[in-house]
Amino acid sequence: MTKSTGPDRHLDNRRSGFADNKGRSGSARASVPGLGPLLNIFRNLPMLPVIVIAVLVLSFTIDGFMSVGNLQNIMRQLSVILIAVTGETLVLLIGGIDLSIGAAIGLASVCGAFAMHYSDSPMVGLLACLATGAAIGALNGFGISRGGLQPFIATFGMMLTVRAIGFLLTGGLSIGKLPKFVLQAGRLNVEGLPLVFILGLSVAVLMGLVLSRTVFGEKIYLTGSNPRAAAFSGINVERLKFQVYLIAGTLAGVAAFVFMMRLGAATPTAGDQLLLPTIGAVVLGGTSLTGGEGGIIRSISGALLVAILIKSLEIMGAQFWDQMIVIGALTALGSALGAWLSRRRTRESKREDLMELIEQMPAEQESSAARMRD
Repeated sequence: MTKSTGPDRHLDNRRSGFADNKGRSGSARASVPGLGPLLNIFRNLPMLPVIVIAVLVLSFTIDGFMSVGNLQNIMRQLSVILIAVTGETLVLLIGGIDLSIGAAIGLASVCGAFAMHYSDSPMVGLLACLATGAAIGALNGFGISRGGLQPFIATFGMMLTVRAIGFLLTGGLSIGKLPKFVLQAGRLNVEGLPLVFILGLSVAVLMGLVLSRTVFGEKIYLTGSNPRAAAFSGINVERLKFQVYLIAGTLAGVAAFVFMMRLGAATPTAGDQLLLPTIGAVVLGGTSLTGGEGGIIRSISGALLVAILIKSLEIMGAQFWDQMIVIGALTALGSALGAWLSRRRTRESKREDLMELIEQMPAEQESSAARMRD
């Protein structure tokens, strides 16, 4: 088995989560015997120590925080966020951003509820959610990849448009009386785990495997790291961007259906309170806003931290705006931490390249001398 060198090794080091992290983990094991695996986990999941400390502190300061009922409530909150952060992670990895994901969840839930009212079929409702989300993602992708729009502007305009359509369709009212199957499935627990949480986690894990184990995932990382190099290597960058936004929109449709399962209703404002927690979770997890670095498992850790904080603030009686202040501050700190870690990894990569070059010099000199003797 050959050692990964050059750009491929750096690409491995910028990944995290389900991908195989090589290069620096080996140096860590060499420099700190016995602690290499632990340091590798902390390097890939920078929020893990924070989560552990937060859980320990909250379990001692809030009565019933570790109760089964409260943990199940946290899992139910995570169900929709996990799917949303999965789509947002894919977009950020190619150097984009999707501000319309919350509004897309709202409109997709409305369309899915209308479809179920007319058909009384959960499957038709799911297809309506998927179609609505995919259409929004396709429009975002087309405007960015073909129209040359900046991702921030394109998705911000889409957010306003989609939200307005949702209000026009419903008059700002919620839509209830969904099929009993949807309500029953949303309340179902499997071995103590809410079904909606299992669905959300399954979507995140599946996309994490696609991202780390397929050529499509390799293209996403390479495009986010260096779009020009990706284009020179034969990747159709514009088509890849379109595909990523299409997937993100489709995942918003999945999140909309899980939202209806969890709450038993649809509303055009379903995702309004999800945008900041979603982006905050992805950034807190360690995915770079500039693209090419991060992964799904990092975003899952960020989503877990956000869900724990939101639930603890709710128990303490904090208002919604108080929660958003905390999430906003943590997002800024997470972004700063991610930038610092990225600079540190870049310095380590350059140092490793220099050491490899120094090690190769004597061998090259010996081969040159041998050729001269011949």
